[in-house]
Amino acid sequence: MFRLIQLKPPHGWNAVAWELAIVTLGVLIALAAQQWAEERTWRGKVETSKAALRDELSEHYSYAVEFRTVYPCMQAQLGQLRDRVLASGAVLDPAPIYQESNFDYVLRIPSKEYPTDAWEAAVDDGTIQRLESPVRRQLAGHYTMLALMRNMNWANNQADEGLEALTHRLPLDPTVRYSVIKEIEQMSARLEHLDVLNGQVIDYLQKASMLPPAGEARSVTERYGTYQFCKAHALPMRSFKEAMQAVPN
Repeated sequence: MFRLIQLKPPHGWNAVAWELAIVTLGVLIALAAQQWAEERTWRGKVETSKAALRDELSEHYSYAVEFRTVYPCMQAQLGQLRDRVLASGAVLDPAPIYQESNFDYVLRIPSKEYPTDAWEAAVDDGTIQRLESPVRRQLAGHYTMLALMRNMNWANNQADEGLEALTHRLPLDPTVRYSVIKEIEQMSARLEHLDVLNGQVIDYLQKASMLPPAGEARSVTERYGTYQFCKAHALPMRSFKEAMQAVPN
């Protein structure tokens, strides 16, 4: 190029201009190709991330439908325990204990843990930032709410274990009776709150256009232990149509 500049104008300058144009065009083509390749790689990552999120959210939806379906059944079970404590005299009339393959229980409630692996992976690798803004906003609200639900489910599982004491002939002085009834009422309030939150789970997924087929959630729920227990004992349940109704956030 320096040799071309030494030529008499305009031939030297024209040659330099052509050389610069060719080099610039080559650089622009290389950058465009690199950008295209990177964009294609990101598109592949985003599609993979979306597929993983859809699978994860499908689980969340089936758990939410299950909870809302059996919610009246759980409250009915608590009502029976409450009535038993109130109707007993100085000694508790023991509650029945139910048995399944690997565990015994007094109260049958769902104890599902909502998985968050796909969401955490999408946040870590940055693909979540490439989702459409409305979808990202709905999913962020959904996954933030799951932390509250996890804590409430943990509290319910702890209380459920404590209720196994009601299978024994406990002396029921006023202090003990009050303590047991208080525990039952607190658990009832948590279940009521969780019922609303699970309805909001459905609302978040609906607004994010991430709802799986309704029939799939129904067939899965019908296989869960709590649903089968409630059906076997003729306890009240919501219809699937009602259970699948979203609760606005």
